[in-house]
Amino acid sequence: MLEAKTYVCPNCGADLKFDADKQKFICEFCHGSFTEDKVKELFKKINEPSAEDEKELKVQQELEREFQENTNLYQCPSCGAEIIADTNTAASFCCYCHNPVILKGRVDGKDRPSKVLPFSFGRDKAVEYFNDWAKKKKYIPSDLLSEKQIEKMTGLYVPFWVADAITNTRMTAMARKVRTWTSGGYIYTETKDFAVLRDVNIEYNGVPADGSKKIEDSLMEAIEPFDYTRIKDFDMSYLSGFLADRYDVNKEEMYPRIHERMFSNNAQTVESSCSYNDMFNKNFQNNVLKLRWNYMLLPVWFMTYHYKGKMWEYAINGQTGKISGELPIDNKKLIRHQILMGLLVFLIVMIIGYFLGGLTI
Repeated sequence: MLEAKTYVCPNCGADLKFDADKQKFICEFCHGSFTEDKVKELFKKINEPSAEDEKELKVQQELEREFQENTNLYQCPSCGAEIIADTNTAASFCCYCHNPVILKGRVDGKDRPSKVLPFSFGRDKAVEYFNDWAKKKKYIPSDLLSEKQIEKMTGLYVPFWVADAITNTRMTAMARKVRTWTSGGYIYTETKDFAVLRDVNIEYNGVPADGSKKIEDSLMEAIEPFDYTRIKDFDMSYLSGFLADRYDVNKEEMYPRIHERMFSNNAQTVESSCSYNDMFNKNFQNNVLKLRWNYMLLPVWFMTYHYKGKMWEYAINGQTGKISGELPIDNKKLIRHQILMGLLVFLIVMIIGYFLGGLTI
């Protein structure tokens, strides 16, 4: 028998492991199970590709070679970030910590993404969006919107693992309906308990999770959604004038995060289908029936800002203009404003007192 590590799950692409008790190959991520004959059949198909498969493989290898020859990899010696740019675009500073970067060499052709969502607007528009958004909050530091700081806003293609999936959720619970009415001067209450069962399949298209450890997940989730109807097959021309982050989280590490997003939504969907006064003893069983990954580059205008020993991060959806990030407060501005307001209130009180004759100046 061949070792389990040579087999991958046909549902999600993760490694299969042999379960001696069940005498089946098990996927720990989507919980699929397969007989030895089925796995050998799949393995044979992979290792004996058809003429069409061989043709597709050659095309893929050529695309990977082109990607490797036409991209440079820059590394930040300070924070370790690895930034990809085409050979006509030079990266001079790290978009995360602003320190100078050094040219490391070529990018591995296998890092080539399959899809890209192009930027919908340029840097000037991104700066306009950011300025309009930031100015809505008082007491921000003056240099946040300075030309020197805004120059650090970078058009960055962020690596995303995007999942299409079919999931199954089975919920069992106890539910209660309470009905109250009045008759003949009496108040009646009727309570009924029910055993509830829901078993549903829910399909997902394009569930994203960024593949960069350097960007907060919450920051990327806050600028969703992206419109995948404009997605393109990756082409080097889309990198021209922009930078791209190199993923440092592989898709296997994404399973828990993707599962949490889907299963949490499943639970809400299933519960919302129940019209009871109360539900208790709820139990959920979740499974992934089918999972397919796409490695995509999604457009983000990204900027970091150093203030009082803290790094503040800002992200703008390069397609919709939606902004995410927390704005710092300049306490000196706030205190000055409070003092001025206090003086103003004191002056108003004095003037009112003078005219009422209760106070003299």
